[in-house]
Amino acid sequence: MARLIGLMATWLLTMSAFAGNNGLSIHYHINMTRTETDSFYVTLDVSGFKSDTTVFQFASTAPGTYQIMDVGRFVGSFRAFDAANKPLKVERRGTNQYAIYNARSLAKLTYQVEDTYDTMIKEFPIYVMAGSNLEKDNAVVNGQMVCGYFHGHQSNPIRISFEYPKDWTVGSALDMNKNEYVADTFDRLVDSPTLLGKLTHAEMKVGGTKVDIYSYSENDKIKADDLVPEMKKMIMAADQFLKGLPVKRYTFLFHFRANPGPVFGAWEHSYASLYVIPEGDPQKTAPGVVSIAAHEFFHIVTPLNIHSEIIEEFNYIKPVASQHLWLYEGTTEWASDFMQVRSGQMSDTELMNQISLKLQNNDQYDPDLSLVELSLGSFEKYVDQYQNIYDKGALTAMFLDMRLLELSKGKKGLRDIVNTLAKKYGPKKAFPESQFFDIFVEMTYPEIRDYIDQYIKGSKPLPVKEYLAKAGYEYIPSQKSGVFVTSRGKFDFGAYNNQIVVRNVDPTDSVNMQSGLKDGDVMLRIAYNGTEVSILDARFSTLMSSMHIGDPFAWIVKRDNKEVKLEANVGRREIIETHKIIPMVTLTKEQEQFRKWWLTNQ
Repeated sequence: MARLIGLMATWLLTMSAFAGNNGLSIHYHINMTRTETDSFYVTLDVSGFKSDTTVFQFASTAPGTYQIMDVGRFVGSFRAFDAANKPLKVERRGTNQYAIYNARSLAKLTYQVEDTYDTMIKEFPIYVMAGSNLEKDNAVVNGQMVCGYFHGHQSNPIRISFEYPKDWTVGSALDMNKNEYVADTFDRLVDSPTLLGKLTHAEMKVGGTKVDIYSYSENDKIKADDLVPEMKKMIMAADQFLKGLPVKRYTFLFHFRANPGPVFGAWEHSYASLYVIPEGDPQKTAPGVVSIAAHEFFHIVTPLNIHSEIIEEFNYIKPVASQHLWLYEGTTEWASDFMQVRSGQMSDTELMNQISLKLQNNDQYDPDLSLVELSLGSFEKYVDQYQNIYDKGALTAMFLDMRLLELSKGKKGLRDIVNTLAKKYGPKKAFPESQFFDIFVEMTYPEIRDYIDQYIKGSKPLPVKEYLAKAGYEYIPSQKSGVFVTSRGKFDFGAYNNQIVVRNVDPTDSVNMQSGLKDGDVMLRIAYNGTEVSILDARFSTLMSSMHIGDPFAWIVKRDNKEVKLEANVGRREIIETHKIIPMVTLTKEQEQFRKWWLTNQ
C-alpha cells in the first residue's frame, strides 16, 4: 500500500522552481496531530516580498461548489512574523482578508483553522465534500479550507508538508517532489483534495491511465477493493465513450460515514474526486457509488478540458457565476448515463427509468427558469433551484444529442462535439464565456441555434414526447395506477443549508389542510403512536410503513425558529404514475435506425 503518491514527472522540479513569481517562496506546514481541538494548525513559511504591504486572502467560494463558503469564518489566531520571530502588524479586512504591514520582512504566518464537519454553522453551511474534517483516525483536507494565497500571487507555486500520526495513509491528487507535496498554483492546490487516516487502497490501470482508490470507512465496512470491480467497468466505459481518457492519473477519495448528515455527495476535480457517503453494506453501496462516480469522473472533460475564462481565472474573492453551468454539470450528468448505456453496462430499461426520474425531479422546480438564468443565479438568487441543473440540464443535453444525431443522420452527436471541443481547447486554453453558443453553432448546424434559444437560453418545455417517439418509445406524462396508499400529505422537500425544507405543498390536499404544513417549514421529526422519530433516523421509513389510514400523527417542524407540532390523520391517495416511458411494440425502419444512433452512437 502506497503511503504517498504523486506524478513522477514532478521529481524533475527543482527547489529554485518554487521561488515562484517575483521571487516569492511559499511553503505550508499543516499540523493534524492536535485532534482534540478539531483544528488544523498552519504555519506558512514565506520570503521574497518586495512591497511594504500585502493582503492574505481566504476563499469566499471555490470552483464547482456554487456556494458561498467564506472560509475566513473558521480562521483564528492569525499572526505574522519576521525572520527574527518578531510579530508584524496585521489588520483584518472583512471576513476573508488580512492586511500584513512591513511585508518586506515577512517570514512566517501562523493560524488555526477549525474543521467544518464539527463546527456549528448558522449561515452558508459548507457541503461536507467541500469542507474539512479532523478526527483521531482520519482527516479530510480541501485546499481552500486550510490554505489561502497572497493577492497577486494566486499563480505562485506552493509546497505543502503534512504532519499526521505515523500509522496514517495519505491519498492525494497533489503531485509530489521528494518529501513534499507540490502545486504549481493555488488553483491546483484547491483542485487537489487529500484524504488521510486509516485508509485502504487499491489501484488499477485503464488504457494509459493509472487510477487510485482510497477509502476511509468509519466502521471498517467498505474497503477500497470492494469498489474496484464496478469502478473499473465504469472507467472502461468512459475510456470507450471518450475514445481515450485525457488524464494519465486519477484519484478517487471515499469517506464513508455512519451518519454524514442530510447533505452528502461528491465534489469533482480535474484529476480527482472526493466523496462523503453513508456507510452501508459494501455489496449494496458499490453500485450507488459508481453512479455518482461516473458523473464526477466525466468532469475530466468538463470543465477540465472545456471551460470558459471565468473557470480558468477563478475569483476566490467574489463569486462570479458562468452561464454555462448547464454544460459543466448537465452535460456531465448526461454523459455519465450514456457512457454506461453505450458500453452495455446500463440497459435501455434502466436508462428509461433514469430519464423518468429526472423528469419527475424537474417537476419540483420552477418551469419558467431557463438553464442560463439558473446558472447565473446559482450562488444566491436560485440556490433552492440549483439541484435542477443535474436533472433539467442532463435532459436538455440528451435532447441536444438527439437533435444533433437527427441533423447529421447519425454521424455526429453530442459526444463527438464534446471530444472535438476538448481537443480544440484543453486544460490550459479557455473558451470565451460570451461566445460559446456561437462557437457551438459554428461547429454543428444553424438549426442548433434555435435549440439553444428555446431550451437553454429560454424555458420552453423540452420536446420529450417528440424525440422519444423518434427512438421508438411511447411517453405518457401522467396516468392513474388504480393503486391506493397511505398519505401524510402531498408535498416535496429538499436539502437546503443542511436542513430538510418543505416545498410545493398542495393546499387542496386533505391531510395538508388538517396539518397546516407550509412551504419553507424545516422538517424535524414525525410523531406517531407515542413515538417521535427524526426524519434522518433509520427508523423513519419503518414507522411510516406501519401507519394506517385514519391514524393520528404529527409533523414536528421548525417555523420562524420555533418548533411547531402539526397534527393530522393519515390519509389515502391513489398513486399517479408520471413520465412513464414504454418501448413501442412495432418500430418503423426510421425508428430502429434512430434508436441505434442514440443508444450506441453507431
